[in-house]
Amino acid sequence: MGEGGAVSDNVVKLHEDPEVVVAPAVADEIDYGIEVGLPFLEASIERDSRNVPLERVLANIRERRSVVWLVFIAGEPVAAFTTAVMQHPLRETLFIEHLGGARLTEWMPTAMEALVELAQKANLAGIEADGRHGFDKYMGQCGFERKYVHYEMEL
Repeated sequence: MGEGGAVSDNVVKLHEDPEVVVAPAVADEIDYGIEVGLPFLEASIERDSRNVPLERVLANIRERRSVVWLVFIAGEPVAAFTTAVMQHPLRETLFIEHLGGARLTEWMPTAMEALVELAQKANLAGIEADGRHGFDKYMGQCGFERKYVHYEMEL
């Protein structure tokens, strides 16, 4: 080992974390984003279909009112989400409209870095998301704060 110690640049790493890629499908990639992302988003879109039907969600993406983001781990698609700029009377925010897929804990930190950077560059006041109760467990770890609970009464 030579004089006085171990060699630290000769370490074998037996397990490597797979590469996480979170990317918006924009410009000429919109149709690809829809094709790859829609299977992950269908359940979320269906839950909200009484308010916004699938056709409108797709039109919003194609008309660039919403952006579909694809999530890959080790080159394989594992999730997708959509975002849009929400215009409130006093501020604008980046709104996560739909989200679906698997392995959330592996890719959400990378996604949040990208969304925070985008929102800051666009001078948006924050990032918003609606979600089911299970989603609530993880969002606090990402820096989100529960502001209110939404109730509905169907007539």
